[in-house]
Amino acid sequence: TFICSEHFIPDNYQIRPGASVRLLKDDAYPTVFNGFPKYLQKKMPVKRRLLTKNNLTENHNLNSNTLACSSTLKENKEDIVDNFPPEIENFADKSVQCVITSPTKQKLRQKIKSLQQRLKRRNLKIKSLKGLINNIKKHIPSSDEIVSQLDDRFSGYPLHILLHERKCKTLGKNAVRYSKIMKDFSKTLFFYSPKAYAYVRTLFTLPHPSTIRSWMSSTHCKPGFLSEVFNYLKEEVKKFDWLQDCCLIFDSMAIKKQLIWESSTGKFLGNIEFGDGSENSELATEALVFLVVSLTKRFKCPIAYFFVNKINSSVLSTLITSAISKLYDIGIRIWSVTCDGASSNVQCFKKLGCNFNANENDFNCKFTVGGKLECNAMFDACHMLKLVRNSLADKKLFKHSDHDGIVQWKFIVALNNFQNDIGLKFANKLTSQHVHYRNNIMKVKLAAQSLSSGVADAIEYLQQKGEISFQKSESTVYFIRQIDRLFDILNSRIPFAKGYKSPINASNIKSIESVFNNTIDYLKTLRIEDSPVYLSGRKMFIIGFIVNMKSTLEMSYKLLYKNQNPLKFILTYKVSQDHLELFFACVRSRGGCNNNPNCIQFKHTLRQLLFTRNITVNSGNCCDFDALEDEILEFRSEKRSMMSVQEETTFDDDESEIQTYLDQLNNLQLGEYVNDILDYISGYIIRSMVKKLSCTFCIKALTNHQSDHTYANSLTFTSSVNRGKLFIVSKAISLIVQHLEKAFQIIVVKEKELHKNVSLNIFECAKKSILAKNNNFFFTGFHPINVDLGAPSHEYTLFKAISKKFINIRMRHYQKEYNIREVQKNKSSLRVKLSKLA
Repeated sequence: TFICSEHFIPDNYQIRPGASVRLLKDDAYPTVFNGFPKYLQKKMPVKRRLLTKNNLTENHNLNSNTLACSSTLKENKEDIVDNFPPEIENFADKSVQCVITSPTKQKLRQKIKSLQQRLKRRNLKIKSLKGLINNIKKHIPSSDEIVSQLDDRFSGYPLHILLHERKCKTLGKNAVRYSKIMKDFSKTLFFYSPKAYAYVRTLFTLPHPSTIRSWMSSTHCKPGFLSEVFNYLKEEVKKFDWLQDCCLIFDSMAIKKQLIWESSTGKFLGNIEFGDGSENSELATEALVFLVVSLTKRFKCPIAYFFVNKINSSVLSTLITSAISKLYDIGIRIWSVTCDGASSNVQCFKKLGCNFNANENDFNCKFTVGGKLECNAMFDACHMLKLVRNSLADKKLFKHSDHDGIVQWKFIVALNNFQNDIGLKFANKLTSQHVHYRNNIMKVKLAAQSLSSGVADAIEYLQQKGEISFQKSESTVYFIRQIDRLFDILNSRIPFAKGYKSPINASNIKSIESVFNNTIDYLKTLRIEDSPVYLSGRKMFIIGFIVNMKSTLEMSYKLLYKNQNPLKFILTYKVSQDHLELFFACVRSRGGCNNNPNCIQFKHTLRQLLFTRNITVNSGNCCDFDALEDEILEFRSEKRSMMSVQEETTFDDDESEIQTYLDQLNNLQLGEYVNDILDYISGYIIRSMVKKLSCTFCIKALTNHQSDHTYANSLTFTSSVNRGKLFIVSKAISLIVQHLEKAFQIIVVKEKELHKNVSLNIFECAKKSILAKNNNFFFTGFHPINVDLGAPSHEYTLFKAISKKFINIRMRHYQKEYNIREVQKNKSSLRVKLSKLA
């Protein structure tokens, strides 16, 4: 063991003359500790005593060797006892001050020592934790790596839901914005089932249903041409060239014949409406929808809808030309217009310039819009196929003039019976449902499977085997094969299909043209008795198929060989009406068990479908709906104005008409029972308003707490049914509601003004009638003057609120009574009985 010599004084060494190495004495011990920590030095406690100047002098003369240890302890002036004389503070030798130690300060120094040790241990602990965290970070992947790992295991909606929940846990659900995919998931699930959405929302962080509705409320989707959709298409056609070539499809969907009061717009709905501002008192029974479909991409969207009731061909032709012109103005070229074989549609095409006389040389299936846009008429191939099946089943047979044979329905029936007897099928799907098709006459797959190549193969096989029931069936087999081949060509939907189901392209268009020519010649030879089918009452399927074949060839040649951006192939399914039929199926599915929506339900569902593009249906009369990549309309929030509809509109009626209403109103007297009911309704209105009012003067003006009411006998009814919770309205409120009822009776009931500003007319007439008799809506001096300059008076605000509430209640009641009286003819509907669920 070694120790430094600086810790010893000279007296501790042995005196050895001539020696160069110093040796310590046996009793020597270190006494000098320069820079040694003070808490390790031995303390020399002293008694507290008062020092004088003499004592200080004596202490100053002490032997410096004996005070060597104390002289190394450096103390500050603030360590000196407060009661020490000033001489101590100014003394030059600090060793005298260090000798003196206060017991209180000694305890404080020990406390400081313990705190310093605690801080040291804490710093060591923090240092070790930081090292641990750094070590963990080195061995645990980063957030980007976690996302990549999640992306490897998940994709689509599950991945975005997990990432969204991770953000919500980190930032809080109120600080996270919903991504486009989360919005799409939320609105799609909400469309399918609001109840299911409410349950899923308890498990994940999803927007409130009111938030989804507010997003959609930014678009109104009024009947007519949808301006929001046209604005969207105008921007999209600038980005994508494939949107320039499209076809137009239109069809009607049956809706519930019903008059409905829509409080948000302040008018009745349910009548015929074309979106041009014209009024029609006739109720609508159908919704006519125009749909645009791209010929190259999976894109389709409705561009217009109208509420109609058996639309005539003249109006329909005008709507078609308007739609084609509007689309051309934004850069979309319409090459064909598709519809079903209704007589109004046929006449519409004829008025546009088409000629469907099959026995004439000037047969024409195209028309011109605006003198420069040529479009081809098309009839839906699925509808034509059903017409073939219906004609053959009803007429039982077609004669074939070129062959000694007859096309007969009985062979199809015999095949079904034969297969039922043996319990197996000859590679076809024929069942009794196909034979007795009347209960499912609209299903396309039944018609397609009845006239399929599988049925023709089975009949031919049994005929070759010598089965008596299938002899002389050659013409029937040939007929079925011709129809099946034609339908395959007119319904091609897969770009990589083979045979007759392949798309039309430059390599096969000549062979398809040859097939079409042969099929046209064959269809013209079919006869019912001695008359050609195309001249009989069942001519529509032949006319329709001929029009489709000629239009398909003309359109294909133009698109495949045009100068700019020619198409590589054409899928004929693009011009099918299935797109619109499946759109109608989506509309019907929104109502759940109610597959017959009214006009408002149709409008709101259409708006939801514009925002939600991945809705599919599993049932219907055609195939699955092609999902789109983007929505037609963008979600955006809209600041909803608290201003009522009445404030947004203007009262533009003539003063003479208003005066006529006022004269009738002054002469009209309400019955006693009417006043009773009006005061009861007024109590309900006031009950809902009192909860929202904070002004005590207004609350007092609305109610009357007296038990004896002498101002109106109508209070007897309210008092008789009151059990302590009903409101007894004031006389002013009773008079206001009576004037509103009189205006309603004159304008709605008597004059039948159901559409043009009806709620505003009632409001204005009642207001002028009241102010003509009194200068105030209520009694004079019931309310002090408003202190808010420029704000409307509380009196007028109350009158507006009461009027709006009463008009809505009254209109809804009138709507219900009108439908029972005029629509249902006071008879109960058979819908519940016929559509009762098992």
